[in-house]
Amino acid sequence: MPKDTPNPDKPVRERGTFANHNEDPTLASYLSSLFLVLSVPAFLVAAYAGHWVGLYGYGGILPAFAGLLVGSIAVAFGLMHVLTGR
Repeated sequence: MPKDTPNPDKPVRERGTFANHNEDPTLASYLSSLFLVLSVPAFLVAAYAGHWVGLYGYGGILPAFAGLLVGSIAVAFGLMHVLTGR
């Protein structure tokens, strides 16, 4: 049973806002958040850049974007698997 159960003295919002889990953010968590924020715009630009350079036609932009996204997710999960040793 969790120690932090609801009671009249502490509303739910306060318990959630000020909860202490002893899990400080790590460098890996910051990097994964940065990757999440920057990857989609970067992959869109890369997919359009491939079209502008002439690697594929206009209809190939979406498959190129999807391939970049799926590939990056596979690399990220593989990297996490190797680094955590699980």
